[in-house]
Amino acid sequence: MKLWARIGGALLGLVILLAPLGAGAAAPQLNLQQLVSMALAFSPEVRATKSDVKLAEEEKNEAHGYCFPQFDATGVGGVVANARHLPEIVPQPGISRLFFRDPADKVHGVNIFGRLDLSVVQPLYTFGKIAFRERAAEKNVKVKEAAVDAKKGEVIFQVSQAYYGLILSEQGKDAVKDARSYLNDTRERLNRLLAVKATSVREEDRYRLAAYDGAVDKFAGEAEEGAKVAYTALKALTGQGPGQEFTVPPELPNPTPPAALDTYVRTALELRPEFTQLKEGLVARQLLVDAAKADRYPSFFLAVIGALSGAPGRKYNPDPWANNYFNDHYALPVVGVKWHYDFGILKAKVGQAQAELEKLQETQKTALLGIPVEVAQAHGKVAENYKASLGMEKAYINARRWLITAFSSFDMGIGKMDEIFQAFERYGNFRGDYLMSLYQYNLAVAQLDKATGAYRRTLASAEAPAPPPKAK
Repeated sequence: MKLWARIGGALLGLVILLAPLGAGAAAPQLNLQQLVSMALAFSPEVRATKSDVKLAEEEKNEAHGYCFPQFDATGVGGVVANARHLPEIVPQPGISRLFFRDPADKVHGVNIFGRLDLSVVQPLYTFGKIAFRERAAEKNVKVKEAAVDAKKGEVIFQVSQAYYGLILSEQGKDAVKDARSYLNDTRERLNRLLAVKATSVREEDRYRLAAYDGAVDKFAGEAEEGAKVAYTALKALTGQGPGQEFTVPPELPNPTPPAALDTYVRTALELRPEFTQLKEGLVARQLLVDAAKADRYPSFFLAVIGALSGAPGRKYNPDPWANNYFNDHYALPVVGVKWHYDFGILKAKVGQAQAELEKLQETQKTALLGIPVEVAQAHGKVAENYKASLGMEKAYINARRWLITAFSSFDMGIGKMDEIFQAFERYGNFRGDYLMSLYQYNLAVAQLDKATGAYRRTLASAEAPAPPPKAK
């Protein structure tokens, strides 16, 4: 008993010691790849398009199923007139036996009957009716798989948009703290100099400083609300509940120069899901045209047919010349041909399939013209924001140096308060423009990946289980 008490006391002490550690644990930090993996695993839209793939696979299985035997059975039952054999009345050597039967034009009582007709049919040769449709269904599966990738691209872009927006908002909060620090420092200098009635400052400088305070408050509110919206969007996209919290890296990724436009256009022609859909869809439509033409020809088959019937009011007659529908049994293999031909319907079906093929061919031509333009626009945005981010980084860094120099000059008595205000205004504007250009650059990169289909190269790794997040 004392041993259990000691063990229980030790466990209780361990729980008490570890409780503060668990309560104070910080939210894990998630990067873009981890959030994308979570979103792809959760997305109802992606799951819905995957259901289309499953449907297409079952349609392919259905088309392939026509290669196998098909069994048919038909059972009927009802009422039939009685019929019987009477004893032979002229038994003479060398003479066939004669029977008196019930006359066919009279009803000699009725009774029930039952009949079961069976057939097992195996196609032998159909001129491509089955093969063409099966191959078309196989291509349709690839079309639906490409549609899944296209939907994944949309989800990845949505996550990227919210992810970069959240980082931008968090950096905006840091910029607000930085700006308020400079404003507080300026206010202290201003109040100190006004108290000693220095000629380098004026009373209206307080109002000017208050005006900057209001502008910073406005920017702070925008950053706060932007962070809330982006964070809520990320949680919704990744399927995280109210109690699940996380953080993101503190800074936006640095820009890198884009490659030549031709590289991205070639990537789009190779990887863009829409091109995959068009390529596979064209093959499928051509196969359906061939299948419609094959419907004009006969189909050969091997079959086993049989029947089993019986009626209590009718005796079985083994005479091979007599065929009794109501009381018989047989089974035999046969080889047959089935041919349906009409003088308008089949021609119209071929025309419909041909029209669908031509429509898809024109769609492909439109895509070949439109998608490179879309890629060029996205590439231009990347290049534009890359140059803008470099320029604005240079501008805001030098504006900060200008602000620090203005403070130093003012402290030495050779500067003016106007120079501090001017430098502070330029620094705030340039830093905000730099962060926005950096955000637009990263968003343009995500848009370019979507426009070219380059994200498909990393889908396997994106859908793999994400490594456990690290706590900050």
